[in-house]
Amino acid sequence: MWNSVFREHQQVSPMCLGFLQWDQHSEEQWGLGWRERAICNKCTYKSSMFNMFKEIVNKSPGRKAADINRGLQVGLTQVSMGNAGLRKLLLYASIPAPSTKGMQKVSNKVCKEIIQENILDVRCRRQKLREINIARGNPPDIIDVNGDGSYNNPLYSGVGKTPFQPCSNTSMLHTGRKCNIKECHYCPNN
Repeated sequence: MWNSVFREHQQVSPMCLGFLQWDQHSEEQWGLGWRERAICNKCTYKSSMFNMFKEIVNKSPGRKAADINRGLQVGLTQVSMGNAGLRKLLLYASIPAPSTKGMQKVSNKVCKEIIQENILDVRCRRQKLREINIARGNPPDIIDVNGDGSYNNPLYSGVGKTPFQPCSNTSMLHTGRKCNIKECHYCPNN
């Protein structure tokens, strides 16, 4: 940006001895990305707006998405924090936070793409399981299932109260059961 702006400023105002600086009054926020332009402090030169982020080419009409906003939403799917928590962190750090509505729109798009990728990944894993079963001489659509239990209360919470596991409920898979790959309800579109 600065190289092209310096060149353009010299061509437009060759005798100007002013300094180029950010035009803070015309900057635009696009989620966590910004659009900026430069102005001269002596003459009337103003550059065109420059994106300070990479744009993602999309098929839908309208403004292109900023890759930083998409990357942020992908990252938020991997941690136990939502858009509201991230906005609070940014604001506490005096960083201008994106709008709640804008973040939610990007989140909706990203989540649809993540679901599609997961479906493709599960489909590939099922195919690999079939190939492994065939190589082992087992029926191709049957897999052995192992599991583990998980309690929703910590073990120390029942000290002195119960001789058993101190939990109100548990989730557990049955060890040694068979799962039919074709009928598995966790695998959409077998």
